[in-house]
Amino acid sequence: MKIFPFYRVENIFIDAYFMDKLAKPYLRILLVKTNLVNQKEGELINPLSFDTIIDLLKDGYNNLNSIKVNKEKINILDSILSSLYNPGYYLRKRKEEITLSSLYRIYQLAYKVVLDKLQKRPPYDIIYSTIILNDNQILINGKIDEVYTKLFNHDEGFRKAILSLLSEQLHK
Repeated sequence: MKIFPFYRVENIFIDAYFMDKLAKPYLRILLVKTNLVNQKEGELINPLSFDTIIDLLKDGYNNLNSIKVNKEKINILDSILSSLYNPGYYLRKRKEEITLSSLYRIYQLAYKVVLDKLQKRPPYDIIYSTIILNDNQILINGKIDEVYTKLFNHDEGFRKAILSLLSEQLHK
């Protein structure tokens, strides 16, 4: 069984293998976790260098900031009038824009927290975790990981990387 590397920096764990495999760089922040247990048995996968991980996260943050999110200001009169006639209709009309804007802001804040920690060049170590594919679900250390599962099912670069590594394991 293969075990995959994560850099542990204070209380965060940064994927040290799949970071450069995502088709959409701005999603790299999703490969940062807050709790993992070290698995010591298995075939070690070599990590990307810590400096490369920092560069990839910075690149993901820059990519996020370059995306054209519809940032138009909500018309004040429109928002006041909408509460008088039908606020549900108004919110449904703007649902996608509100959702995208919220996700953009969450990703931006997460990047800032992680990059601020990494700027200080804190001490780090490497821990390893098992990653298993089971019925189009990704299990990390035996537990379904929702983020990795979504990435597996929606990001072609991530999917190819997982399938490539796991198929190598099956052919041994």
